[in-house]
Amino acid sequence: MKLHRLSLKNFRAFYGEQVLDLATEEGKPAVLIFGNNGAGKTTLLNAFAWALYGTFSDDVEQQHRIIHDKAWADAGFGEPINASVRLDFEHEGTHFSVTRDVTVTKNSDDQTTAAPQLTVTETSADGETKSVINGQDRIEKILPEGLRRFFFFNGERMEKMFTGEENNDEVKRAIKTLLNLETIERAIHQHLPKVSKQLARDIDKRSDARLSGLTETIERLEQQFADFEAKCLQLSKDASSYQREVEEAERALRSNSQAAPLQQQRASLNRRIASESEKLEELKARKRERLSKSGFIAFTKGTDEAVMKLAEGMRQRRELPAGIQRSFIDGLLEDGQCMCGRPLHSGTPEFVELERRRYNAGLADVESRWLYVDGQMRNLRDERTSLLADIQQNSQDVQLVNEAINQLNAERSEIERQLKGVDIQDVQRLEQRRKTYAEKKTQALVDFHQNKERQAQIEKDIENNRRLFKKEEGVSEKSRKVQRQMNLVEEVREAFAEVLTLKTEEVREQLDQKIKEVFSRIFIKSYTPEIDDAFELHLKSPAGVAIRSTGENQILGLSFVGAVSEVAKNLRDRRSGADDVLAGGGSVYPVVMDAPFGSLDLTYQEEISRALPELTSQIVTLLSQSQARGKVMENLQVSATSMYVLRSFTPNRQAKEETIEINNRAIPYVSHGEFEHTVLEKVNF
Repeated sequence: MKLHRLSLKNFRAFYGEQVLDLATEEGKPAVLIFGNNGAGKTTLLNAFAWALYGTFSDDVEQQHRIIHDKAWADAGFGEPINASVRLDFEHEGTHFSVTRDVTVTKNSDDQTTAAPQLTVTETSADGETKSVINGQDRIEKILPEGLRRFFFFNGERMEKMFTGEENNDEVKRAIKTLLNLETIERAIHQHLPKVSKQLARDIDKRSDARLSGLTETIERLEQQFADFEAKCLQLSKDASSYQREVEEAERALRSNSQAAPLQQQRASLNRRIASESEKLEELKARKRERLSKSGFIAFTKGTDEAVMKLAEGMRQRRELPAGIQRSFIDGLLEDGQCMCGRPLHSGTPEFVELERRRYNAGLADVESRWLYVDGQMRNLRDERTSLLADIQQNSQDVQLVNEAINQLNAERSEIERQLKGVDIQDVQRLEQRRKTYAEKKTQALVDFHQNKERQAQIEKDIENNRRLFKKEEGVSEKSRKVQRQMNLVEEVREAFAEVLTLKTEEVREQLDQKIKEVFSRIFIKSYTPEIDDAFELHLKSPAGVAIRSTGENQILGLSFVGAVSEVAKNLRDRRSGADDVLAGGGSVYPVVMDAPFGSLDLTYQEEISRALPELTSQIVTLLSQSQARGKVMENLQVSATSMYVLRSFTPNRQAKEETIEINNRAIPYVSHGEFEHTVLEKVNF
């Protein structure tokens, strides 16, 4: 997917028609866009996502106000007003034009929510242009909405990219779709079972009741599995939707003059509770990891002390003499002559003494082993002391964090009590709405996990019945023939399942390796990112699971974005020229990001500005003036094909006009005008 052009018409902050050329040159993958706070960087970022999916990110306020205020105000009552976003891009040799627009008839001074209309056209390499009937489905196959957060995002909120349990299942599913793993999953869970179902109709229910009963059971269980799969997907989407409603209510509460201070306090407490909860989970993870590796040592107390005491007692009693090799004494006894020349006869005192020494000589090796064991026992005691100290410290830390969470929860409860007492009907309604959707989200997540557990049990039941069917012997020749055909389909399904497992692990390993490469180029600490079997991202420190800061989450997010993009590109390159669905999916994807440096300090900003051009083959970056200075600006400009300024116009004559310096030139940044609006202006450099 390569972006060509973004065209805006009366879209929120952008009045009239504005065009952003996104073409990039080889070796210069970046398009830089500079804008002041409030100039429309977030709007421009959301224009991409709105064109593709018809939705805004959660931080966009008053989402129903799509049409620019000036265009709305100038229209007369009963007059239709239009706003639109058009995105032109290329994907795997086909040019797509995606236009999403709203047309509203003005009936009041306030804008109302309107349903946008989507139009998608595609032009093939031979120049044939046609409309895409189900445009949204086509867009989803190119770039699933579940992955939009990885390609269209705000760096200041990147720490949320890997938080929020309600998002995990959608993200995993979207990654599988992007990398063409979902195609194989559909073959396993939909297409091949459908073939078996058709074959099973030829089994004679009367003569082969057992076979027929097994096929009916398998069919029923497969339908239940599909139903639970659909339920889990819907519950995951519902939880995300409920969370957006909670955040919308919280934003509205913050804008209320009486509720604002209380809501701001609650928002701060929520962030602190979330931070402490993450610490608690990471402390628990450290404890589990420590116990899984060394927990057995705790049960060795007493054993090592007894061994050490025994070894020390034998050493003091000289029961483990150093000495003479047994083979030497065997030679003397066999020759019948002492080393001094005296004869040795059986039964003589000399012979008896040599036999005694021969026995003790065999303990020399034992002494050496006992000394080794003694040393190991001492190490075991030290390790046990260290383990107990670590567990005690962990318990103390957990207790402190729990106390902090309890205290913060108590403070939040008091704030919520005060909010209920605010004598404003709208505030009370918003607070009740926030509470209702928070409870709905919690229940949706509980239902999601319960359904996942039931689905896993159904999957086991399906496998058990398939094994029984395979072993059962049909009565009639016709039934046996059908059974052989169905068993062959099952063998194909099992082969596909094995391929899926191997390909999934291959993709996971590639993502894991790539994210480590990107992360190590940016991050200075000895932390290591890791993607687990569920495609969830973790950060490990030498002590175990790292307690991640906001800045570390931002770097982790950037690294993950680069890894997903690179792996998708590699899979696309490998697939080129292959028609086999098993050859792999993937494609090249752009990254559009606002505030790429988030809240990072200057050192990390410089490192990221060097790493950004390597994330993907096309990157559109929106920055404020404060984020584009010195070395950071130099690093970004080297990789830029084009640069734009979001020039803000304001009728406020008291506001100071501003410029931004690019290549030692003062470019207008904030200017006086007749009304509030933003203009996209290209900078020649």
